[in-house]
Amino acid sequence: ISDLLNNDELLDHFVRQNVFGNFHPTSTCRMGSAHDPNSVTDPTGRVHGLSGLRIADASVMPFCPRANTNIPTIMVAEKMSDAILHERGAAMKVSLVK
Repeated sequence: ISDLLNNDELLDHFVRQNVFGNFHPTSTCRMGSAHDPNSVTDPTGRVHGLSGLRIADASVMPFCPRANTNIPTIMVAEKMSDAILHERGAAMKVSLVK
């Protein structure tokens, strides 16, 4: 590593080969009370002021996780789908396909 730190050309080459951008858009639709002017959804994903619309993705996360957003997004979607099923009085059914 000392070679990299002492040679601008090597360091530049290393950075160009190993550093990349990573964009995980999250946290753009804050959850909260309908009285909170900064919130977009309630805790079950219902969009304030719009009937029949929910948000069930990474945008409702309070902050971006320090890892890939795939699993946390799946968890959000699972919680939101449970809320929808609960509201409709449906029991969650699991079917196994063989």
